Amino acid sequence: MTVHYSWESPASRLVLTAVLDTLAAVGHQGLSVEEIRARAGTAGEALEDEPDVDALVIAALGAVRLFRTPEPTGSLRGDLRALLRPWLGPHSRDERVVAAVLSIAEWDRRMKQATFEALDRPLAQAIGGVLSRHLTAGQVPPRRVHTLSWILRSLTLDRLRSAAPRTPVDLEQLIDHLLAGLPTGTDSAQPAC
Repeated sequence: MTVHYSWESPASRLVLTAVLDTLAAVGHQGLSVEEIRARAGTAGEALEDEPDVDALVIAALGAVRLFRTPEPTGSLRGDLRALLRPWLGPHSRDERVVAAVLSIAEWDRRMKQATFEALDRPLAQAIGGVLSRHLTAGQVPPRRVHTLSWILRSLTLDRLRSAAPRTPVDLEQLIDHLLAGLPTGTDSAQPAC
């Protein structure tokens, strides 16, 4: 019989938290039933002898929160700074968890969907939340939203895939670079992105 784990059950929460902690500490390759049991304490004893570990990972990914839409600052520059500032610090546990499953998500359909829900959808919502504030003011031409979203997603993936700390990024220079591609006023003279 397969046991289903959910964040609503206290015992399941302990097991799913242990899955996330293990992924963050040792990656997907180090994920084992024994490691999960050890981290889950007495709740880990309820794990079957050969549980579907990837099903546990998929259930656990439901609690990952990578992005928050920052509060409005009143300017596109300020909103981009607020969105990107957390990316300058050390990787969070949730970032390490998602980084641990990126490779497997390339070929495993179930993991790909769970990764989409943990990474791509929240990132698109955070970026969209920031950019939508400035669409009506003409600061972000509608034709550039997709391109800017794509660049920010690429930066996120690069951050997640880099295990070692990188050379510090000059946030102001990065934002200047992003804003340089956004013409002021209408975008009618610009070619399609």
